[in-house]
Amino acid sequence: MKTTITKQNYFSKSMVWAAVMLAIFAMTFQPEEAKAGMKSPPPEIIKAIIIGDRVVDIAYNLGVLPEAMSVYGCQWPMAKQLKIASQILGCPNCTMVKKKDTIPNALTKRGIKRVIVEKTDVFCLYRPKIKIENIAVILAGMDVKIEYVDFSQGLESAVRQTAKLLDREAKADKVIEKYKKQLAKVKTKLPKEKSGKKVIIFNGTYQPSTGKSTLRVEAPGGYADRFLLDPLGCVNVGDSFKPADGKANKGHYPVRKKKNGMVLDPMIKANPDIIVMTGDALAVQRTFADYLTANPAFAQVKAIRDMAVYALPVYVDSSVLEYPDILKKWATALVR
Repeated sequence: MKTTITKQNYFSKSMVWAAVMLAIFAMTFQPEEAKAGMKSPPPEIIKAIIIGDRVVDIAYNLGVLPEAMSVYGCQWPMAKQLKIASQILGCPNCTMVKKKDTIPNALTKRGIKRVIVEKTDVFCLYRPKIKIENIAVILAGMDVKIEYVDFSQGLESAVRQTAKLLDREAKADKVIEKYKKQLAKVKTKLPKEKSGKKVIIFNGTYQPSTGKSTLRVEAPGGYADRFLLDPLGCVNVGDSFKPADGKANKGHYPVRKKKNGMVLDPMIKANPDIIVMTGDALAVQRTFADYLTANPAFAQVKAIRDMAVYALPVYVDSSVLEYPDILKKWATALVR
């Protein structure tokens, strides 16, 4: 059978490629200091272990990093930058549950006698049962000082507590003022009424050694909903990819694979207004392009047709002081 390429099909495919190429330019994420060309001194490395992403983030903004830390290295993008100076001992689920000897061994090996711990009601939405303050039980009997940063009184209190523990109280006001100023500014860009725009968030992973890609879709009720989509008046329609058993893995649904590629049919039915790419956008872009070749109807998905496909930074409530900058990027893309 001879295939006829109509002007409409050609135009639809051209629009998809345009959307993909436009998304590439949105991928760069730099702190405000880098944008302004400012240079900051490297953080001071202290003889301590910090358990908890949020405390590490605050410490970093105060100019300090611990010798070692227990944070979500695979979930928190900023950890890739910080691990150059501070060793990641494993995620809290690993150090608190699976390999409880990890931190005691690190303390002994490094001669460290100080542990700073994040204390919060829910440390991780994906693993709500983890209570990292229980490190006290694991370290019972060791000659170690355990100090806590309590987040129950809000971020400003947590910053001041951390600053006091690190002897950086003089810097606390500056860090808090910067955060408040940035958050107040971005709040002026938030919609007064909910638009109800439908959003699907794809997280991509690309393996250079094999050239293969894997995709996940963020399930509703997670970090993106709570900190980004809800303030922006949008709705997560990721449930269109919910598997038969209804289970999400670490807040995401896997995109199923078949012989000729990944199954993106649910997106045609969901017809989202906006598509967000997090993680490795190339994995998402390549998958979309391949799927379009086999399924021309994919070009009629509203987000693709309207070129509303954006590569944006992921937020998992770890980079607490960078949150205003991340929210601003999402607002720039999603609010129109």
